[in-house]
Amino acid sequence: MNKKMLVPVAFATATYALFGCSSENAPLPSAASAGDNGAQVGELVLVDAQDAKAHFARYRRSVVDSRQFAAPVSESSEDASVKIDSTLENGNFAVNADVTVKDDSAYTVASAGVDGDGFAWLVQVENGAVVYSWREKAGDEWQKFETGKVCEKDELNNVRVERAENVIAIVVNGKIVGAFRNDIEGTITLKGELTIGFDKKDEGQCHCKNGQIDQIDLETINEIKDVKDTVKTAGDSAVVDTASVTKNDSVKTSTWLAEWDFNDSTNVGLDVTGNGHDATVTEGSVASAEGIATFDGKSGFSVKLDKRININDFIVEARVKPTQFGTMQNIIVAEPPGRGVDGWQLRIDEGVLTVHLRDTDKDGDDWSIFPGKTMPLGEWSEIRLERNADSLKLFQNGEVTVATSYVGDLTQMAYDWSIGYDGMQQAFHDRYFIGEMDYVRFGTFKGFSAGEVAAPTAKPLVAWEFNEPSFVGLDRMANNSTHYIVGSANIVDTTLVLDGQSGLLVPLSKVFHRNTFAVETRVKLAKFNDMQNIIVAEPPGRYGDGWIIRVDNGVLTAHFRDQDTDGTEWNVYKGDKLVPDEWTKIRVERSADAVKVFQNDNLVISAPTKGDVSELGYDLAIGYDAMKQALHDRFFVGEIDYIRFYGL
Repeated sequence: MNKKMLVPVAFATATYALFGCSSENAPLPSAASAGDNGAQVGELVLVDAQDAKAHFARYRRSVVDSRQFAAPVSESSEDASVKIDSTLENGNFAVNADVTVKDDSAYTVASAGVDGDGFAWLVQVENGAVVYSWREKAGDEWQKFETGKVCEKDELNNVRVERAENVIAIVVNGKIVGAFRNDIEGTITLKGELTIGFDKKDEGQCHCKNGQIDQIDLETINEIKDVKDTVKTAGDSAVVDTASVTKNDSVKTSTWLAEWDFNDSTNVGLDVTGNGHDATVTEGSVASAEGIATFDGKSGFSVKLDKRININDFIVEARVKPTQFGTMQNIIVAEPPGRGVDGWQLRIDEGVLTVHLRDTDKDGDDWSIFPGKTMPLGEWSEIRLERNADSLKLFQNGEVTVATSYVGDLTQMAYDWSIGYDGMQQAFHDRYFIGEMDYVRFGTFKGFSAGEVAAPTAKPLVAWEFNEPSFVGLDRMANNSTHYIVGSANIVDTTLVLDGQSGLLVPLSKVFHRNTFAVETRVKLAKFNDMQNIIVAEPPGRYGDGWIIRVDNGVLTAHFRDQDTDGTEWNVYKGDKLVPDEWTKIRVERSADAVKVFQNDNLVISAPTKGDVSELGYDLAIGYDAMKQALHDRFFVGEIDYIRFYGL
């Protein structure tokens, strides 16, 4: 089976997010349904979804077993029945599966302990409802909780059932559709077999012939730390205090290779896994109070590079609260100081959470950069980055904000890691995190986590935002900053101000060698001239490929030339006239066979085109053309808010 980008594994940020779902109007779950043997669930109380979310935020997940199936599972299927892993024996667990059912009869997703003499559970889909059944010990009546109809026949549904210290939640396609509390006295013991796609509850009834599991994951759940919490019962103002829940220290903390929780004020960067990857304050000072580390914008840790953490498939988790945004605010980075070395970065760029990856064998000296969503300022955000050898997934507060492919090997590292800044002492940018961190964790990848995919996020290949006065032509995506300024281009209030004699030179790089792309910008002209270049990739003479976006006597124009198709002629597309001293948004799109131009979100040009303009040979320029051609006034006069270049 091909690897799927959106295979659910766990709620990666240790938090439930209430995403939209086809079961939005599903009936309320049954709070006291009869079990298969007629028992009533008298002690069960419903839990509000938001309070279930708060409860489960106290726990971390670790995948114990993950499997994919190309064919229906049966009792005789290989590996469909295994001895229960010792880490599941305490009863805190999660089952996460992609399931398709064919009819309304019961289909068993998974079961555990049915053949044992202690606690046992079943997860099934029946009549479109998800059913969680359990018994406390052998001989007891089976009890069950079921949702309303939330799964349609012959449709793939992601079904997740999670139990943590007597609170159970059922999640379908990313939405909590039922949660309840059922207090069980005494210690839970779970013995026997774990079965996938069938059960051994009733002889001769496997409940396995009417469904299909594509992917399933079994996870342990362990409390992160002692945090007071409340769980409200639905329809009742009573509050159940869960602060007295016993923390089960017998379960392995996690599979983290390194974890910095900042709880030891005398050794703030202590690696609490015991693996020895302690973070040392190497710049400024980092204060710690009540388990929270405070970064003041001039401090950070370094972590010695070690072969145990120099891996290509990994997971990073962090809980951070930025209190001020800057150009490059590093959370944790494995970043080389120059060129020719692999690396990765998790940081905030002008408020946007970004992931940077570089495999030098594939990317050369360039970074592949994946922007997520804007971070809330002054609020806690839970972040999870999941990376395997060909894919990448980023979560922000439970929402998938990046889900994409990235094939490469990042293990050609040579330099220490950093937390809160980059330790490479790079100039031209504000490189420090400003705010608070609750924890940062690094571990091995064990499968992608569940979550709703956000709307497609625009990922510019190049972004000149003009927000850094000390580096006028800084590319927020880090790869294509300007290296030469003509005249006196300045930044005033986060806009580039050009006086009619100034411009920025952009060295040609491979990112611009493409035929299909889009350019977005926002400009305000102070006056009109013959040729006012916004951004150009233009050959110096009559020959060669190129393109130009400029304003000619106040009219927006886009120019394209493929030497093989057009010879020495330019294809010119004219838009509308701009208004002096007013901001205009512009987007120019070039696909393989069409050109579209938008002004203030209105389509002003839609025309066919042909050829390939990717064979560029000369540097690009902003605000003028860098070819110093005579016979025209070639400089932009006014302000540019941003210029962004996208691949299409």
